[in-house]
Amino acid sequence: MVETVVALIMFLNGEMVEMTYKEKLSQCMKSKRIAIKEVNPQSVRFTCQMVKAETEIYMGQKKILRIINDWQIYFKIFWSVR
Repeated sequence: MVETVVALIMFLNGEMVEMTYKEKLSQCMKSKRIAIKEVNPQSVRFTCQMVKAETEIYMGQKKILRIINDWQIYFKIFWSVR
């Protein structure tokens, strides 16, 4: 199913490596704060975004299969790093 969802997205050395569905933006921001404390912020970046994504429900939990408008995410990350 294609829908607009909140996603916590992790970038490693400029490449998107993980995306996690979050029910609300507040949940995403809380997870982001925890994740930033756990990793080296020099090479890893986290962002919370409303994205258009293909999702599925697997074992009772919603999962993001792929992000459809990923060029906008890369654009925002690129300019926020500079």
